[in-house]
Amino acid sequence: MLKVENLTIGYGDRPLVRDISFEMAPGECILLAGANGTGKTTLLRTLAAEASVTLIPTNIPKVKGFSGGSFILTGCYRESDWRGRISEEVAMRMEEAMEVLGIQELKGRDISTLSDGEFKKACLAVGLTRRAKVLLLDEPTAFLDVENRISVLRTLREVARKTGTAVLFSSHDLHDALPVVDRVFVLTRDGRFLASGPDDKETVLEEAFPTL
Repeated sequence: MLKVENLTIGYGDRPLVRDISFEMAPGECILLAGANGTGKTTLLRTLAAEASVTLIPTNIPKVKGFSGGSFILTGCYRESDWRGRISEEVAMRMEEAMEVLGIQELKGRDISTLSDGEFKKACLAVGLTRRAKVLLLDEPTAFLDVENRISVLRTLREVARKTGTAVLFSSHDLHDALPVVDRVFVLTRDGRFLASGPDDKETVLEEAFPTL
């Protein structure tokens, strides 16, 4: 699905983390944790260069005048023809994505009227419509209230299970995210990359954040 070997990330000539190596399997949901400035966003943007990977934008504005369906299809511009037209196949994939996410009723609603949690799910639908093998999300639960935060995290888990898509997302909401993920990746302040298995998620977090 996605295999990374000996990757180094950083800013210009300043490396942040060296020797990042991991594999993601179909249907896995993985949390990327780390303090601010350790390279989480940089890692996600680097991984997004892979053809089979889609980085889902989660901090874009809810611009008035776009319906939920139009917003999702606008995010699939790469699959439109030279006139901007979407094929019936892509439109059908959007319907399937909205059904998986349980947001069919948002198709005709103006996105400016959506809650933050609903809008995050509409953003997810873009990646599912494009049939990405791996979805990357940078802080998808940021600024959400508890109810919407839990709803989005559970949706990420369900998307991975139902579609076989691998999901990697960064978050500071460790306690809420841990129950829904299969594994944990951590970028530490001293430039290490830590990866848990399914049974030692808490151990890896304790090693990275001893005061947690």
